[in-house]
Amino acid sequence: SARAIAAIGHLAEEDYRRRYPRQTVCSIPYYTDLEAFAGPSTALPRRFTFLFCGQMIARKGLDILLAAFATVARRHPEAHLLLVGRSEEETALLVHLEAGVRQRVELAGFQPPDQLASWFHRADAFVLPSRHDGWGVVVNQALGAGLPLICTDAVGAAHDLLLPEKNGLRISADHTAALTEAMLRLIADPSSARSWGEASRSLAKDWTPQAGAAKWHRLLLETTAS
Repeated sequence: SARAIAAIGHLAEEDYRRRYPRQTVCSIPYYTDLEAFAGPSTALPRRFTFLFCGQMIARKGLDILLAAFATVARRHPEAHLLLVGRSEEETALLVHLEAGVRQRVELAGFQPPDQLASWFHRADAFVLPSRHDGWGVVVNQALGAGLPLICTDAVGAAHDLLLPEKNGLRISADHTAALTEAMLRLIADPSSARSWGEASRSLAKDWTPQAGAAKWHRLLLETTAS
């Protein structure tokens, strides 16, 4: 009996349209203030740091990320992995890493929202290998920080914020080999990684709270006028 459905991104919009073909459906993703993330990078020049930010649980694909990073780290001594988020399951996974790989994984733990930007600035690329994520606001933040993106097709935000081969790579969920290949590709071509990062920064200009409010305003006008 709803007048309209506001879907969080195009992936959700497509699902609602299949379920409710006679209903008005509009895509209104999550928007957030990215001003703090637009600051300068502080990534170390002799490192290539992949950043994961989120709950360290199986749903987020942390086990797949660690397995992929182990392969990347063996081939590239400059590879580092920065894990930011609430600690839950990573300890049991880290014990299986060989010592040389484990030394290049940094556990930052939970960080207050007003401190997150500084951690994003330390990265060269952002990775979200979730098995399921309805949206994933951390992808907005990575966009604002000017990072190339690697996300699975199970991440809602990856269907709106990630343009394949322009600012990142979208891979199959639950696929260690695909994630490994994507990470190897970025670290082997840092110039393309920087170029994709600049594309992310440019796209972030259209993902302001004001843009989201404008979409809500249009939808409300349309539904109340009918």
